[in-house]
Amino acid sequence: MTNQKLAPFGLVVGLAVILQLALVGLDCKQTPSKVARNFADAYYYLDADMQKYVCGALQEESDAVGNYLYQKQLEASQRGLSTNYLRHKLVHAHLEMVESGDTAAKIHLTGKSRVCINPAFMLVGKFFQLGRDYPVDETIELVKEDGRWRVCGGSFDL
Repeated sequence: MTNQKLAPFGLVVGLAVILQLALVGLDCKQTPSKVARNFADAYYYLDADMQKYVCGALQEESDAVGNYLYQKQLEASQRGLSTNYLRHKLVHAHLEMVESGDTAAKIHLTGKSRVCINPAFMLVGKFFQLGRDYPVDETIELVKEDGRWRVCGGSFDL
């Protein structure tokens, strides 16, 4: 008798696990929009992890990411600040696919960013209406290398 009561519960739990695994698998699929958003987040936050989203041509030619971060470090030190004071976080972002193909894509990113010395400070500043939003209007060009989408140009300062 108890097996009959547990069978529907076991069926629901089993279906939930299968559905969860399917959704996780779908979420892991790499798309040009996801790569562009992840790159933009890392770019504005001055995170060296943006390197993993950059195409091989930019990595090999001039160490574009390293040079960009070094320039930001110099800019901060000339102003008497830490590099953290130059970090921004995208708070409103809209990505629009301008061109799409099998091996290349172009995405237009619009939105706003806020200074983000520390994420907690950003939230407190937003709550008390301190600081301001900075407009973001960028074009991101992506290419497919080795089956993965990579940023390889656009209006960023790399």
